[in-house]
Amino acid sequence: MVSYNSSYSNESQFSKKRIRRWTLLCLCCFSFLGCDDAARATDDGAPRLLMLGFDGLDPRLCKQLMAAGKLPHFSSLAATGSFMPLATSTPPQSPVAWSNVICGNHAGTHQIFDFIHRHPNPTEKDMPIRPFLSTSRVEPPASDRTIEMGQWRIPLSAGRNVLLRRGPTFWQRLIANGVDATIYRIPANYPPMQVPGPGYFKCLSGMGTPDLLGTYGEFTIFTPDAPLVPKSVAGGKFVNLTLFDHRGKGILFGPENPLRRPDEYGYVPPLSIDFEVVRDPQAEVAKITVGSHLILLNPGEWSDWLPIDLDTGLPGTAIFEALQVPVSVPAMVRFYAYSVHPKLKLYVSPINIDPQRPVTAISTPPNFSQKLAQATGRYYTTGIPEDAKAIRTSAFNEDEFLQQVDLVLAERKRQYRYALEQFESGFLFFYFGTPDLLSHIFWRDRDPAHPGRDPAQGNRYANVIDDCYIQMDALLGQALETLHESDTVIVLSDHGFTSFRRSVHLNTWLLENGYLALKRPGTQAEASLFQDVDWSKTRAYAFGINGLFVNQQGREKHGIVPRGVSTDALLTELGSKLLTLHDVDGSPAIAQVDRVDEVFPGADPELAPDLIIGYADNYRGGWSTALGGIPKIVFEDNLDRWSGDHCVAADLVPGVLYTNRQVRIIDPKLSDIAVTVSRFFEIEPAAEMTGRNLFAAP
Repeated sequence: MVSYNSSYSNESQFSKKRIRRWTLLCLCCFSFLGCDDAARATDDGAPRLLMLGFDGLDPRLCKQLMAAGKLPHFSSLAATGSFMPLATSTPPQSPVAWSNVICGNHAGTHQIFDFIHRHPNPTEKDMPIRPFLSTSRVEPPASDRTIEMGQWRIPLSAGRNVLLRRGPTFWQRLIANGVDATIYRIPANYPPMQVPGPGYFKCLSGMGTPDLLGTYGEFTIFTPDAPLVPKSVAGGKFVNLTLFDHRGKGILFGPENPLRRPDEYGYVPPLSIDFEVVRDPQAEVAKITVGSHLILLNPGEWSDWLPIDLDTGLPGTAIFEALQVPVSVPAMVRFYAYSVHPKLKLYVSPINIDPQRPVTAISTPPNFSQKLAQATGRYYTTGIPEDAKAIRTSAFNEDEFLQQVDLVLAERKRQYRYALEQFESGFLFFYFGTPDLLSHIFWRDRDPAHPGRDPAQGNRYANVIDDCYIQMDALLGQALETLHESDTVIVLSDHGFTSFRRSVHLNTWLLENGYLALKRPGTQAEASLFQDVDWSKTRAYAFGINGLFVNQQGREKHGIVPRGVSTDALLTELGSKLLTLHDVDGSPAIAQVDRVDEVFPGADPELAPDLIIGYADNYRGGWSTALGGIPKIVFEDNLDRWSGDHCVAADLVPGVLYTNRQVRIIDPKLSDIAVTVSRFFEIEPAAEMTGRNLFAAP
């Protein structure tokens, strides 16, 4: 097998674009500053700034829990320093919000507008637009030269991962000025960038880091109840596993084999690895053998991370290893046993990039991920490791999901302790995503008016989110114990939360109001990527969670709306009408509509929506709208377990800002963070940064 080491760059050894329901990029291979900006030094003379990012922490809920005495460490910061809402991004989606933090500006600079973007004029003949993940992509090799040997195709150059977020980063200024900086999992930062300068930079990528398939994570359920042909669901699949004499075999499939030529039909077999399971005839235990690993699992038990190798099958292993051609792909998985008797049912995690043997760089320097794994154990490398897709598709029940979330948080806690121990000077950022995911899933349990509440469950899970905040408070306490008196700590969240009770299907509204047309009336589809849309009669369409686009001439593949006066008039008309959109009970569904060319100068029209829709409290764009679906009705109850959200009007879901110093600005926002960090270390911020110094008088 190929050896992967610290010299491995951000160039993938092998990669290939793939398009699925979501765009799948197939990937193989923040001292107090008084009236001035002078930083206060630690006891040894080196200034230190600690920033903790708690994704989704809501200021209203923080106030409630602080008043109840349940967040003593947050209360301590508020009493000695500052606590206030932190204005979030437009739209308030995590990749957009954290990019505001990173770049000290808005989407018109960093060009991240959603979790997904669209190519308005793709080359694919039958595709009117092409979706892609907004923060990164895989570029093909610079050369298409290969060695062809029968069914084998050996590429002589490699593709590379590309970070699509643009603009400066605050840590570039730190490193260039000799300040050390360590970043753990700040979102919208994959692949991690190399940063030149005398300061020492360490970074572990977070949200946006794919699994080995290039997705946000796809699980596999093995059960005798699955059909013989695997059943795909959003975020995973169910595969039949039938035992004979208490023995059975399964296969874990990876991405397409990068060394195999397509057959005459264009099919490329995937990489794979077999596993065998043997069930004790009477005891509640199963033995699983995968690769060189043998594990025993009881019902309700998880395995540790199991490193595996997906073999390409390339013959002549020694020769190709000498030529540094990868003949196997390292990865890792975890198994979970739902039950052993009477039916054996297994969950297998998404195939994660192994941090000890990363097939592509997930850290800077590349060996940082390895050192971290050696110090704290292997860990989830996918950017959103909490498997919300599993609970949303009933692959997990609530208790199983919470158990998996606890596994993720336990890994993060070990790394957090390690990060605090290693923090000697400069800047340290550490991110926790747990509050966000638990709020998405369990908000209905604390909202008596949510239509998705399960009466049979009552209030069983009503305190899950509160308990999470209490855990985050304890983590803050651990950090406060390690700080010197002169250290500065900033705690922030990128947005808050609200209830997601009703879905709004904007494409359906556009259809009903004559802005979108179908070739055949009545052929709406839930998630069709605009299947059967008549683009010759369509003037506008919705795509992404908050975006609305004009079908513009010269930009869209089948654009019909002329640029200039016609586009301006259409946008004005749409904005006015959308603000009058009411639910069947008369409730307003949309609180704000922003024209991107007015609020975000510099926005790339090839990426940016023309309008950003700010939904009202309790409403959100429907899931199908995000991918070009056109359901039968405009409004419907949200019965999904994903019951809380933040993709609404930005002023409805501010984040939080806590510091142990007095904030001297009354209206802080995310873009102020980058400037504050630079000024703390007496560094001039990048010219593109429009934020303010939180600790300096305005």
